[in-house]
Formats: sequence, C-alpha cells, structure tokens
Amino acid sequence: MFDWSKITESLTPTVLVLMGISLLVGALLQYIIAHLLIPHRHKSYTWIYALRNHRKLGEPCETDLVLNRDGYSLGFSFKRKCALWVCYTASKGSIGVDVSRSEGFYPDPKIPEPYRLRPEDFRNTGYDKGHLAPSASIDFSRHSNDQTFAMSNIALQHPKLNRQAWGSLESVIRGWTHTKGKLMIINGPVYGLRSKRINGIPLPRFFYKVVYSFKHKACIGFIMPNKEVSASELWKYALSVQEVEEQTGLVFFSKLDEDLQKEIKQEKDIAWWREVDE
Repeated sequence: MFDWSKITESLTPTVLVLMGISLLVGALLQYIIAHLLIPHRHKSYTWIYALRNHRKLGEPCETDLVLNRDGYSLGFSFKRKCALWVCYTASKGSIGVDVSRSEGFYPDPKIPEPYRLRPEDFRNTGYDKGHLAPSASIDFSRHSNDQTFAMSNIALQHPKLNRQAWGSLESVIRGWTHTKGKLMIINGPVYGLRSKRINGIPLPRFFYKVVYSFKHKACIGFIMPNKEVSASELWKYALSVQEVEEQTGLVFFSKLDEDLQKEIKQEKDIAWWREVDE
C-alpha cells in the first residue's frame, strides 16, 4: 500500500504554502473563465468585424460621398438625400452577439448640412424610417449598432413593406449565415425619373437587395415595390442578380473574377436558397 504519510512528512511549510497559493490561483482562473470570459467572449474579438472591408467586392455605382462604418459602407447621393447603396458583410459570429440596441435616430454629421436629414423630417409622412444596413444584422458592438441609426442609412419605406416582407428577408439572410456561410449583402432604394417628394425627401419606388455567399460562390437578388408586401409573398420577388442589374442599372460584385460573375449572376436557384439546412 502507498504510504501518503511519508510524502506529507517531506513537505516543508514553504511547499505547502505554494501549493495552497496554486490551488487558489487555479480556482480564481476557473471562476474568471467560467463567469467572466466565456459569457462575454464575443467582446474579445469584435474588433475583427470592425476591420472588415465591406466594399471588397466593388461599389454598385458612383455616388457623391462614400462612408465606411464599423459594420457597413454606404454611397450617399446628395440629390436623393439618401444612400443609393449600402454594403455589409454578415457572418454567424458577427450577427449573433447580444448587445443592447440603440433606438435613437440622429442626423449624420458626415453628410453636408444642405443634404443632411433629421429624424423629424420623417414625421407625419406615413412612411417608416427604413434601415438600409439593418440594425439587427449589425450588432457585434454597441458602437456598430448605433451607427445603423444615422439618418444617412435611412430611407422612406412603406410600413407594411418594412415590417413584413423586407423585415422577413433580413431575418432569412441572418439565417443564411448558419447555412450558406459568410455573406456580402448590398441593398438600396430605386428612384424614378421624377420621384415624388414628401417633406422634400425623394420617395423610392422600389428597394433592391443582392446577396453573395463567399463559401458557395453563389448569389441571388430581390426587388420589391415600396408598398405593402406581405412576408408570404417574399419569394415572388426573387431574381437573378443579372435581372437586378438590368432593372436598376447597377453593377454588383464587380471585383469578382469576370468568368465567375457571368456564371453566377445568371443563376436563380431559388430552391437552394430556400433550403433550411444544407
């Protein structure tokens, strides 16, 4: 039988003290990891998402001003007082972070004063302040989420589009980060030659959205009218990216290989995109 008494007798007070300190340090580290680091582990790497180049696949068109934010980039039109496009990268890690979200819209100080909209400009218009880069998809930090409430990221959007089909599409896209991998999303408003103005703000006729999966090298597009569209009608508005380009005059994913662009922009594999699991 192993004689533990001989071992303990050989331990000096100094060794016993060191052993006690080691046990305390170990217990403290275990507590820190279990109760502080793991529950808040996202905060240790969210800076990576803020370094993303959201324009890496190209800009759909030239604009008066391009702004790069932590969670998205946008191209702003002085004439329209609105972004003509926003680009943002979404992945499973970047959209799954539970941070308190802002609810405070604010004038964007980066927009020159003559073209800068304020939240009160949308009052009594009958339209929502529609996010272009969605708040719920850009929440890896409080700062990144706050930036989605800048009025440069907002468009006049029909309430029953914003809260139904458009909101449903944004939710579907967040789900795709789990099944289709990292995504590049580009969307924005579409105006007519003579757009109606409400409170001096041009009213979009349509909204477009295109999505590219880096993992699968596949893309899909949508164009929805700025009127009531129910969530159940979402897939009626699915298009190939080439069709979105033809209807909007924009060019998407221009920095991809040209042969790849030609191949994937013509595809409209709705069944594949509607799959819940791969």
